[in-house]
Amino acid sequence: MPTTSAMSQRRRLTIGLWLGLVLVSPRTFTAPGRISRQAKAGGTDPMLSYQDEEYWERRYSTGDKGVHSDIIDDRGVGWLCSYAGPVQETLNAITGGDRSKVLLNIGCGMDQLSPDIYKDGYTNLLSSDISRHAIAEMAKQTAEEMPLAKWFVDDVTRMNLPDESVDVVVDKGTLDAVLIQSEPFLLAARMLKEVQRVLKEGGIYFLITHGRGDPDTWRLPVLTLPHLSFNIAKTPDMGGYFIFVCTKLPQPDAAAAAAQWDEAEAWAKKRDEEDREAEYAAVDEIGQ
Repeated sequence: MPTTSAMSQRRRLTIGLWLGLVLVSPRTFTAPGRISRQAKAGGTDPMLSYQDEEYWERRYSTGDKGVHSDIIDDRGVGWLCSYAGPVQETLNAITGGDRSKVLLNIGCGMDQLSPDIYKDGYTNLLSSDISRHAIAEMAKQTAEEMPLAKWFVDDVTRMNLPDESVDVVVDKGTLDAVLIQSEPFLLAARMLKEVQRVLKEGGIYFLITHGRGDPDTWRLPVLTLPHLSFNIAKTPDMGGYFIFVCTKLPQPDAAAAAAQWDEAEAWAKKRDEEDREAEYAAVDEIGQ
């Protein structure tokens, strides 16, 4: 009988053949360059923007996009891509077509991803978002057509789920949103720690991300922080977005895990501080 690791390797190879995913080696990438907070926040406009929790509550409840003029249909396809195509094909490949798997769609918002996944037969579906309005509205709209689905308000950096309770965490643009917060690297490290915690061993973090046009620079460094233990495969550019399949590997003991988190947290805090200092220096230079 093949070992779990052998089975996981075979599954990864199957996924790779399916979509041309490229296996990547962890901890071999240069840390990403500094991100301008002005770019992250959509400029210097003091109005609420993508990085604000209140922004999403207002957007989902009123449709007001504030300072942004994006053409995203929050109640349609949503961000980045539709379910049909590479997303659906990859999900079916990583689950082996097993519709009994427990799936968690983080940052679900109000688009059609969760309903599409459910219609595809994945009825053990959990969907979470930080917006109470989004969750209440989706639960109401889908009560009849998705009777087994669960919708709940949650913060991806502090999830209210048990350890090792999920087979697949689906993330379409949520890590992207975290990385435009005021402490992007620290929050991303916390979020990914939580993703790893709730995943079963051998479970998969299924990330669909814009990646700022260069996933090797803007995603792999945070996915390979010391406290994380993923086998990572990624697609080429799929037309403005990338797919990462991150398989949870066996975890270290508690003492080693704590030390690895301390190292990752210290790095993230340092990077966020460096970004702030760089921004202040840039402002000073402009003012001279």
